[in-house]
Amino acid sequence: MVYQGEAFCPGHVTAFFEVVEDPDPRRKGSRGAGLSLSLGVKTMARVRDASRPSVEVFVNGKPTKAEVTERAATRILGEHRYEVKILSDFSLPVSQGFGVSAAAAVSTALALDDALGLGRPRDELVEAAHVTEVECQTGLGDVVPASMGGMDLRLAAGSPGHADVRRFEISQDLLLAVFGPEIPTRIVLRDRSKVAAINRAGSACVDDFAKDPTLDHLFDLGNRFAEETGLASPAIRQVTRASRMFGRATMAMLGNSVFATGHREHLASLFLKFGTLLRCEVDNEGARVL
Repeated sequence: MVYQGEAFCPGHVTAFFEVVEDPDPRRKGSRGAGLSLSLGVKTMARVRDASRPSVEVFVNGKPTKAEVTERAATRILGEHRYEVKILSDFSLPVSQGFGVSAAAAVSTALALDDALGLGRPRDELVEAAHVTEVECQTGLGDVVPASMGGMDLRLAAGSPGHADVRRFEISQDLLLAVFGPEIPTRIVLRDRSKVAAINRAGSACVDDFAKDPTLDHLFDLGNRFAEETGLASPAIRQVTRASRMFGRATMAMLGNSVFATGHREHLASLFLKFGTLLRCEVDNEGARVL
């Protein structure tokens, strides 16, 4: 007999952040702020009993070696012996600061729990996704806010029970634009000088944002963070400055990309001169079983 479950997790963009190290992956992560996206990852989990357990992952219809998804599935399965197929549809590009690995891990955990009828507490499923992403070094702070939706302020890092996240519901159209090659998160996080610069600027931005947690302030601080850390490429700096004529844009951490709001058609015309474009909204619902 085949058991089936399906879930969606929004993507997530971070405007600024501070790396928080801890030997316990449940406590490791980042402080920061960002937005959940109406685009993300939809995952279907198909499970059947098997004498020889296996996990196969398909992304947008193609068999894929996806470490984060496989490890999230294995963590949820535990000692259970099943033949598992994870079918994920990505509506966002990977390694461009859109939280795709986090969305894949969360949607996999929720879909598998739904398929097997395990009824695990939601926080336990989100924790499994967070720990998986930290261990795989694909991200630090997207899992918990993406599971919640809205605009977030992450005052303390980690998984549920350790994180301190304030959530703000906002209705806002967004544009996402990609201007260069992928930036694997683990490469940046292994560079001590870059992490030191990130933490100096990020800590100040978090404290500043806590005093005035508005969308405009998020963009202001995002641009300040990108400039002070040197993370923004010349193309991204050029685009974010040009965007001020029509709205607001800031770099999505960590990617060769921006997220923006304002006059959508004028911004779209500007972005298309430099790269690819996606339209979406802020997702206020967060991760959910479908």
